[in-house]
Amino acid sequence: MNELRGRLFSEGCRVSLRLAAFCFLLLSVTGCGGGRGGASGPSAMDSTLVITSLGDADYLNPVIGATVTSSNIFGLIYPSLLQSSFDTTTGLLNYEALEKRLRKATGASKKPEAALARSWTFSPDHRTLTYRIRSDAFWDDGMPIVAEDFRFSYMLYGNPIIASPRQQYLAELVGAENGAVDFQRAITAPDDTTLVFRFHKPVPEYLALFHTSLTPLPAHYWKDVKPEEFRQSRLNQNPLGAGPYRLKSWKQQQELVLESSARCNLPKPGNIPLISFRVVPDYTVRLAQLQTGAVDVVENIKPQDFEGLQRAAAPVEIKTVGLRVYDYVGWSNIDRDEYRKSGRIQPHPLFGSAKVRRALTMAIDRQSIMDGYLKEYGELCSSDISPSLKWAYNNTIVPYAFNARKASDMLREEGWVPGPDGILQKAGRKFSFSLYTNAGNERRNYASVIIQQNLRAVGILCRLEVQESNVFFENLQSRRLDAWMAGWSIGLEIDPMDVWGSDLEASRFNFTGYRNPDLDHLCMLAKKKMDPLEAKPYWLEYQELLHRDQPVTFLYWIRETQGFNGRIQGEELNISGVFYNIDDWTLRPSATLAP
Repeated sequence: MNELRGRLFSEGCRVSLRLAAFCFLLLSVTGCGGGRGGASGPSAMDSTLVITSLGDADYLNPVIGATVTSSNIFGLIYPSLLQSSFDTTTGLLNYEALEKRLRKATGASKKPEAALARSWTFSPDHRTLTYRIRSDAFWDDGMPIVAEDFRFSYMLYGNPIIASPRQQYLAELVGAENGAVDFQRAITAPDDTTLVFRFHKPVPEYLALFHTSLTPLPAHYWKDVKPEEFRQSRLNQNPLGAGPYRLKSWKQQQELVLESSARCNLPKPGNIPLISFRVVPDYTVRLAQLQTGAVDVVENIKPQDFEGLQRAAAPVEIKTVGLRVYDYVGWSNIDRDEYRKSGRIQPHPLFGSAKVRRALTMAIDRQSIMDGYLKEYGELCSSDISPSLKWAYNNTIVPYAFNARKASDMLREEGWVPGPDGILQKAGRKFSFSLYTNAGNERRNYASVIIQQNLRAVGILCRLEVQESNVFFENLQSRRLDAWMAGWSIGLEIDPMDVWGSDLEASRFNFTGYRNPDLDHLCMLAKKKMDPLEAKPYWLEYQELLHRDQPVTFLYWIRETQGFNGRIQGEELNISGVFYNIDDWTLRPSATLAP
């Protein structure tokens, strides 16, 4: 559960990858060096938008890309079947094709000209979804985008050798109930503009649209790549897309540059000629570059730095969006070494007990972290359903209060007693571990020191370890860490089986190894309801289960604070993402800006 899904999931398909997904916030923003895209002078500055990130993209491929940075980038490169908009009044998501929308539009939203789908029909038995696809969309090499591209791509998403983190999106397709999707029956493309999905059970229309909106790859470009070579293919560094931008250059771990794609009609080429994503792990460097105008966008600005930015040489605006992102401390619920070695599942010797995990949460002074860093931009978190999802949020749950004495009592009840050195021990084993997080995230660095002190006060020895972002994420995905601190960007559609599902091979984001058949059952019951509002009782109980079991320590929801250079025009930030309409942004000429 990290800065990975979400938003994301959430943009290679502007519906699912920016939403789902859900995605990792591991990679925020960074900047590296001065200048813009290697060019100099006013003309270069006026033609290049520079965005900073903590770490590089992992893959420019929506099938396997898993970080927020990757999602932000391939969301501009690849097309999407549908577009989506979020209703802030109800917390419900709307889906739109060129000629159809799921729900009546409320408030301002982007027009759906970028959608590949003209319309769709859903059978009365809720088992067959048929899309009518536009015939005037083309890949960057001039080949038309056809229904077969989607069928081919879904076979990639569902291939166990490729191991896409989005396999759970295929869980309702025909054949999945028997262990493997029957692609001959589940997805068909009768002609170039007709795409049919078939489900093995009735599925709510909103979930059917959500799960069938994964980003397509061009079949003609990828067809000769073997599944076992997919992740290593050179095509991952040379993507063929159809979006408003295309890859211009990529110096890994330094800078990735996109250029406006002149042939894009989904709906048009990006307004800004060049977009540079620069890797700058150090927050103070990012902040200084924003102040001088060397970079244009820096995410997650500290509230205490707002005043200084008002006096910066370059005009800076602070924009706030939330609540979609939360930080958490992850605990491996299972013995990860045994699982990786033999596939057997047994409780983790430190964190395998829900009571111990509750005690750990009570031992951490979350309010103190918020008061010292986030201030009014944080809100205590009890589960992964955001208060922004008003229709499903359980506001009766009271977050566990900081109570070191009670935490100590609970640990003692679980057999953990102080040893000669004051460190808790049980059956000869000390309660000692390393807490990992990614480099360059000042908020987590601040929080981890307080967490270390809080845990030491109850007799737990917690060592702090920092890893480069891409290394950290790879270790997390491989379940190599016992304890970590990270962030999660939730999907705006509630479908959490890829995070908490008991099938650990299918639930690729279940880094903790948490398994609870009651939670699986609640999710299944909720997804049977054709009207999402009828599923609310199940989601309320789902949140109570997570609150009780504490598979992770949910820390706080974050109102993200983003720094924008004043020369940017047309930006619309909302819960769908900071870069929700980046292809519509423009740059005010530098000569018009006040010094």
